[in-house]
Amino acid sequence: MTCKLDNHYFKDVSTLNVIDIYRILELYEVNDPCIQHAIKKLLCAGIRNGGKNKLQDYREACSSIERHIDMRIEDIQRQ
Repeated sequence: MTCKLDNHYFKDVSTLNVIDIYRILELYEVNDPCIQHAIKKLLCAGIRNGGKNKLQDYREACSSIERHIDMRIEDIQRQ
């Protein structure tokens, strides 16, 4: 299967030597800090320092997404 770079799921990274989580967030224009945190937790679940296992990272990702949703509801209610 060949990949089309015009597909929104693919990004051209041919000029980069390495890609880290921050580059991924930038490439996909993820600007909300709650969503950034959730994505980082999901992609790096259980492999970072701090002794957290995958389940704990998944729970924290869910909490970050829930906070994002709560903030959007707060914004709508203020209008």
